[in-house]
Amino acid sequence: MFQKKHSSYLLYGFQKNLILFIIWLSIAFHFIKIYKNPFLFIRIRKQILKLKQLYTANYGITKLAFVDGKYYFNSNMNGWPSKSFYRPLEIEVKKCFNQKITNLENLKIIQIALTKKCPLNCEHCFEGHELNKKDTLTLNDHKLIIEKIQKAGISVIQYGGGEPMTHVDDLIEILKSASNISDFYVYTSGFNCNIKNLEKLKSHGLTGISIGIDHFLPEKHNSFRRNDKAFQWAIDAAKNAQELKLVLTFTICVTKEFCTEENLMKYLEFAKENRASFIQLLEPRAVGNYENKDVNLSNNQIKILENFFLKSNSESKFKDYPIVLYTGYHQRKKGCLGAGENYIYIDTDGYMSSCPFCKNLKTHILDESHDNSILSLKSEGCALPKINN
Repeated sequence: MFQKKHSSYLLYGFQKNLILFIIWLSIAFHFIKIYKNPFLFIRIRKQILKLKQLYTANYGITKLAFVDGKYYFNSNMNGWPSKSFYRPLEIEVKKCFNQKITNLENLKIIQIALTKKCPLNCEHCFEGHELNKKDTLTLNDHKLIIEKIQKAGISVIQYGGGEPMTHVDDLIEILKSASNISDFYVYTSGFNCNIKNLEKLKSHGLTGISIGIDHFLPEKHNSFRRNDKAFQWAIDAAKNAQELKLVLTFTICVTKEFCTEENLMKYLEFAKENRASFIQLLEPRAVGNYENKDVNLSNNQIKILENFFLKSNSESKFKDYPIVLYTGYHQRKKGCLGAGENYIYIDTDGYMSSCPFCKNLKTHILDESHDNSILSLKSEGCALPKINN
């Protein structure tokens, strides 16, 4: 709709508001067509706004990312226009009208650990104790997993590891076997993300990549990732993702040493220079390579993160900077968005848990039923450290 120099860019102000208005119109037409009653949309709209409030702060939606013909609120949601965009909304509306859905169908995102293999041994790796052990899931197992979760209607599927790009041929085969009802993302260090591999993945349904890049200084990132090639892998992967019009997210583990306003602002500038659409902030957790270590951020550091998140997304001077995602903020304000509520993690052996950091393993994803397991995840919630006010 708007002509820009690049195929991906940020929308704000009038352009953003116009697109949001058009999206609301499309949502209205979608549900009026389903329920044949325009007056019901008032009730439906209230339910959708409740879902929106889970993912936005008080300032609302200030920016949208445009990538390859679609608009994105964040990189954990489907882009618009697409049929999959409406699926999470349909689930909320079904709940509003007390229509029966299973706990698996209720999920909006599933992240799958594809492999234990990885050329790195990063300082913060939550799978540090499992790295480079023998994989137990076969390619056929992964195809069955995709078939099962797509049958449940899951519209956002993310692959992690290990390093999923060590098994790029398997990823291609999995995407080939999948239907087009889901957006697929890969969480990667940038390893093996050459233009040829990413092009093949995109041709079979890859939507975007999330690159773990933990410092704007090459030597610091390489030290953290324990490999002197890691920074260049990440930068090259970012360039290739841009060229191929993939949704690009930079994911950072914000350690105690990194967590200053100055560092965060420099990282924001760095992400903008490399044309990322999103930045995802993660807090260090005492699991994997950080097990039994004092890595949790202090209350003051959490507040620094929260202020950065709010400031970078709401102030006009940052209008053309990447959209910052910080689930820790929403978890502390509104409760965990994972833990079987909207998201589950499937580990490298196929067992479900609340997230990659919560090692509360439940049933195997290929078992027949998961309703009780997901209910258990919901009841256990998340052990995210809270701020002491």
